[in-house]
Amino acid sequence: MIIAIAHNKGGVGKTTLSLNIAAILKPDVIVDQDTHQSLVILNQLRDEESLSVTTCNSRDNLIEILKQSDEGKNVLIDCGGFDSDVNRLAVAAADLVIVPANDDTTELIGLRHFNQVLAEISKEMDEHITGHVLFNRVHPNRRKFNDVESFLANADHMTRLDTIIPRRKQYPEALAHGFGVTEHKTTKYSDAAREMRRLVDEIKRRVSL
Repeated sequence: MIIAIAHNKGGVGKTTLSLNIAAILKPDVIVDQDTHQSLVILNQLRDEESLSVTTCNSRDNLIEILKQSDEGKNVLIDCGGFDSDVNRLAVAAADLVIVPANDDTTELIGLRHFNQVLAEISKEMDEHITGHVLFNRVHPNRRKFNDVESFLANADHMTRLDTIIPRRKQYPEALAHGFGVTEHKTTKYSDAAREMRRLVDEIKRRVSL
């Protein structure tokens, strides 16, 4: 099984989301495609509880990593906030593509562009690929996203996840130690932890884990 966290737009929380999903799912391999290698750095803070984080510098390298899914292993990819052949390969190979989106007024611009990227990948692969939009880092009291939802209703290559992940102070608190909110002793009983578990439960349903 392959899960890709992908969006060309930066600042939507891909790396934080990747670490928190990995903390629960415990994938066999985590691929850090971020140019700053943030997951690699965060993983170094975990000491003996480190995750299996790797990087890849070429398309061939990623292909070799992705082949592990054929052996029954689970792979999680943090695609980074840029468009490239390697990131497109990750999206094309994924069983589930998660597209984090916030409630910024510029979000529609980024989603329209990424919907076009998904259309191009679908055409190249001759397979319909859908990105699952996750409202992430949004105001805790916000439940309606009318502009984005109107766009998604007509987007050929996007739909939305049911779960919403609000901004919570617990994320940077846990991240400072390299942990997800469900792991760290001061955050594992928080609203953030409950919301993240809800998201992972939805992911499991989507990919039949």
